[in-house]
Amino acid sequence: MPTWNDVATGARWHGVVSLVHNWVGPLSSDQGIAPDRLDVILRAKRLNLPAAVREWYQLTANWEQAGLNVWIRPEELSECSDFVGILTDTEEINLWGIRVGDFGIEDPPVVSDQAHCDAAFPSFSAFVGAMIANDVIFDYESEAPMELDPSSVRSDLVCLVASSCGDFLADAPFESATVLVFAYPENGPAFGISRTPSGRELLRRLQRKAT
Repeated sequence: MPTWNDVATGARWHGVVSLVHNWVGPLSSDQGIAPDRLDVILRAKRLNLPAAVREWYQLTANWEQAGLNVWIRPEELSECSDFVGILTDTEEINLWGIRVGDFGIEDPPVVSDQAHCDAAFPSFSAFVGAMIANDVIFDYESEAPMELDPSSVRSDLVCLVASSCGDFLADAPFESATVLVFAYPENGPAFGISRTPSGRELLRRLQRKAT
């Protein structure tokens, strides 16, 4: 059975775990759950979650993430109308989850409870990376994100997650990104933040292109 470290350093989750380490704070096995304990919880609920979702819970079931988004703990999972919610927000306005019909997909698409038929995110692992990036960009304490030129960010940065809600972009893959940007659909506004001086200079250049 894969250990916490096996999952954290594997191809699916290495980038996201590095994103957490670099932008949010330490993440370790103490914040996860043992696979056999997770199995007990899910069997009691008669939930056979897809592999990617199970792995994320193994990594973070007890992670106290501060931010706008709230991950629903394994003990609180439930099926309603062929849908299992995975993430909500601090005000419980939005609910994201997996359609039961997609449980056979290893890394299934993620939908909103308000639009079960439309896959907002192409895969669960992409959704996780996007939600962590979203918290980093918008749940700030001191430094507000810069408003950027949408066309410039799309031409100068790499799109890591494309969704119906908008695109998440960066200057490098998640594991080494120093700039994170969210661009609303079409030509809507774009906002970004950086964790390094060179990244902030890049954002200033992208910002100036709008003037």
